[in-house]
Amino acid sequence: MKKILIIICLWFAILKVTAQSYQQQYNQAEQIRLSNANSTETDIENFINQNINTYDFTETINKVNTIKDENGNLLTGSAYDNALLAAKKERLRSAYFEKNPEKLQYYLSSTLQQCVNGGFEDNGGSVNGYSFFHKKISTGWSIYNNDTNDPIIASPSAKATLVDNSIFDPAVTAFNLSRVNTGSYAIRIGNSNYVGGETTFYHVTKMTRTFVVNESSISFAFALVLQDGNNVHPNADRNPYYQVKLIDSNNQTVFIRNVMANAANPLFQQSNGILFTNWACEKISTARYMGQTLRLEIILSDCGQGGHWGYGYFDDFCGFSCDTPAFNPGITLNPLKKECPNFPLPISGNITLPANASFTNVTLEILDASNNIVGTKVITTAPAGVFSTNLDYSDFYPSGPNSNLNFNIRALLNYTISGLPQAPVSVNNTNPPGPDVSFKNCATPCYEEWIFHSNQPILNSINYQASCCITSESIIYPNLNVDFRAGYEINLKPGFYVTGNTTGKFHAYLAPCEENFTSRIQQNTSKISQKDQSNVNNLQEIKISPNPASDFINVDSGKEKIISWELFDISARSVLKGNSSQVNVQSLPKANYILKINTVNKQVTKKVTVK
Repeated sequence: MKKILIIICLWFAILKVTAQSYQQQYNQAEQIRLSNANSTETDIENFINQNINTYDFTETINKVNTIKDENGNLLTGSAYDNALLAAKKERLRSAYFEKNPEKLQYYLSSTLQQCVNGGFEDNGGSVNGYSFFHKKISTGWSIYNNDTNDPIIASPSAKATLVDNSIFDPAVTAFNLSRVNTGSYAIRIGNSNYVGGETTFYHVTKMTRTFVVNESSISFAFALVLQDGNNVHPNADRNPYYQVKLIDSNNQTVFIRNVMANAANPLFQQSNGILFTNWACEKISTARYMGQTLRLEIILSDCGQGGHWGYGYFDDFCGFSCDTPAFNPGITLNPLKKECPNFPLPISGNITLPANASFTNVTLEILDASNNIVGTKVITTAPAGVFSTNLDYSDFYPSGPNSNLNFNIRALLNYTISGLPQAPVSVNNTNPPGPDVSFKNCATPCYEEWIFHSNQPILNSINYQASCCITSESIIYPNLNVDFRAGYEINLKPGFYVTGNTTGKFHAYLAPCEENFTSRIQQNTSKISQKDQSNVNNLQEIKISPNPASDFINVDSGKEKIISWELFDISARSVLKGNSSQVNVQSLPKANYILKINTVNKQVTKKVTVK
């Protein structure tokens, strides 16, 4: 036993040394990278000083000439001079990287294979593992779009500052907002000119972290401090904002969330024109990207109109559990009738969305016992967060009845943020073991007529029922329990064959449809009083055409006068009524329907299809 314990201890010791070795090596490489970036900053400053009076700034000047202040006026005086100087320096910074593209590597941290420096605590506080970018001047930008034609430029520290927990945030001093979530350090990114300073801001700051996905979600903590500009200018969509993205290895955005300064958003508290949050957490699903390399991007932006600033504190990027996410879309399903349900079968539930999200739809998926999707239904409205619809028998059996099966229901909430689809949020009505809906030992729906041709063998135990007739020229496989139940006629034609062998049974009898699985129209159509053969043949005197139809269905009643007709969907819901010889179906969805026709002497039902 001692040997086993020694081996286990040694194994854990090796793992610890390996982990420490990776972390130490990564931090050492990062320190070299950041040192090179600082040296490059000196080169950039020299490059700017050498070219500030000779470079062609025509395009830059034209952009600055269009900038307006927060009141919508063009910049003048010192505000214009400061903006122009800042824009020139930004342009020369870009020109330096265009001339020396190899220097960009010093601004981009390498991919993280393990959790390193998630809380900025390494080496007594550091930004190892993170990359930073900054832009000071723009011509203004639309919501969450930082002027993509003029990109944010790599920068080691501008508007990104390592902070400690020695003081509270100075912008909302009355609320004692800590600058750090856990430990001793965090990062503040964004413009922190909360006591004045520059006349025109227009700062955008980006922080990135590249990592290999090894968990089903990533989490981090944040606290936002944003000026509320709504009371100054009408362009609320230009307010300061926070944005987080996930970018895949093909540089495609796979997740995005945007939060703009908005006093109506319950996420924020207010203090003297400042909107701020207490420490909260993000939780982003990465289950679909296990083993892939993703880039996390966090952006803080000042007001796009000018003047209003915004920044945020960030901490705990790995090894952190976000139990109550600040943005938590959710969906619930209400209980269903489980056994031998009546149709239409109502289904409903509730959704919740983040304040800045837009609802797309709820997709219901009907799953068989093997978890295969056999049917779907899309719900495009959810007023007040409530969605509802009806399921029909055909949603469970789209190809018609074939066996008495069990099913589960799954609902997926689809939504977007700034037009970009987010990962769906799903819920099952009941987690296995189920089922949610069972058709075991249930009768099939009552149709007007069942016809089984020679190439349509019956393969499963089912109770078929019809208000009128059942005709079969097919075989019934052995060892099955099959019932034919019809209101008027069962016609077994040449080719029909059945054997029960040792366990199977076949019954054929004339009787109305069973009450427990018939709808209103199905019950009514089984109550025709005339049952002799001549009256069954008379059912054929009324003809309909075309069938299927897309525009109109013509009813040919011969010598019979049509008193009225009514069209029902397969769930027995009345959809049309009339008394003419023509049924206009142009506005109806493509589906099967039941047409009930009343004449002076009889009532006839026909199965029709709208294509």
